[in-house]
Amino acid sequence: MNIRTTLKTSVAAAALFAVAVPVAEAGTVSNGNGNSVTVSGQINKAFMYVDDGKQSRSAIVDSDNSGSRFRILGNGKVNEAVSVGSILEVEFQDNASNNFQINDTNANGPNATITGNNSGNGDRGFGQTYFTQRRMEAFISHKQFGKLSIGQGPTASDGTAETSLNGAGMAVYGGVTFFGDVLLRTSTDADNVFASQKWGDQYTNFDGAGRDDRVRYDTPTFAGFQLSGSAISGGGADAAITYSGKFSGIAVKAAGSYASLSSIGGTGTTDADDQWVVSAAAEHDSGVNIRGHYGVRGRVATRDDTKGYNVTVGYDAKLTSHGETSFAVGYNKVKDMVADGDETQFWEFGVVQHLKDAGTELYLGVNLAEHDDTSTTNYKNITGVIAGTRIKF
Repeated sequence: MNIRTTLKTSVAAAALFAVAVPVAEAGTVSNGNGNSVTVSGQINKAFMYVDDGKQSRSAIVDSDNSGSRFRILGNGKVNEAVSVGSILEVEFQDNASNNFQINDTNANGPNATITGNNSGNGDRGFGQTYFTQRRMEAFISHKQFGKLSIGQGPTASDGTAETSLNGAGMAVYGGVTFFGDVLLRTSTDADNVFASQKWGDQYTNFDGAGRDDRVRYDTPTFAGFQLSGSAISGGGADAAITYSGKFSGIAVKAAGSYASLSSIGGTGTTDADDQWVVSAAAEHDSGVNIRGHYGVRGRVATRDDTKGYNVTVGYDAKLTSHGETSFAVGYNKVKDMVADGDETQFWEFGVVQHLKDAGTELYLGVNLAEHDDTSTTNYKNITGVIAGTRIKF
């Protein structure tokens, strides 16, 4: 066979291969039964600095606002009306920001711990060093009759406190402090004199029942409204309503939910009976926006109900062709969280630069928090700064 014949044969074979094998989208493959499989995820790394009123520390962290993770999505079509799918999502956070700690090296040495649930003291080697499950669920969806999901995933009330149209969510989240494991520092200024509670214990944004093993049903969307409900393994249940629309250049979103929690141990405390929350957001075409939520956690026995709210104003500006630059400032307050009469409030400030073609956000956030209760103890205010990037793939 001469070289000309060889070249003709090679070109013909390449053309046949190109026609026979369809080109899949990036990150997507198809298997033998026609279902598609999509792999995606994100890496979120940041520099964090915390000053608890006496001592300051910094570390390279994985932002718990939206931790590093990857997911595998499966999708298939039964017919034009019915589709099926599955989601497997796991998280791995090296140096998770919410596990960051501060202690007094003068008294305990540079590698001591305060609470014992982490290794390291805030500089390195703290938080989870293993994969944790976020979602493992299957679902079937009908265009006219809605979607039914089963397995580990978001309950109907999950996310209903976090309604937002602002693009600065990586820096100003509307209610989650990123120094959750840092202990409250008393005003004595003595080494290793802390309160027994962490900052993360003092606050909630009332965001429903979170992710759990459940059966969930979502209706189709009617005129912008959607209803959802879930039965949670262990006996809990919740229901939610969401809305999305636009009027005269103003986009509007809203959500509300109720969750019965007593039969599944509450939301991290033993005395939570039920919980409800409403949240809403609006944004003008100019980029000016506002969001907020109000929630109540019902308490059993003689405890007062926990109550709290958030208000955040922001601006999504088009300063560069690479993507929006989002600014936001938020105020948050919660009363009667750990004990009757306590009060925690904090301010959030942040900016996020979006690089839309690269699936990337560059962010800077500042958090200033204070706490008071009915005891004679006074507590130091705390300041946190976080700067990093989230890259999605």
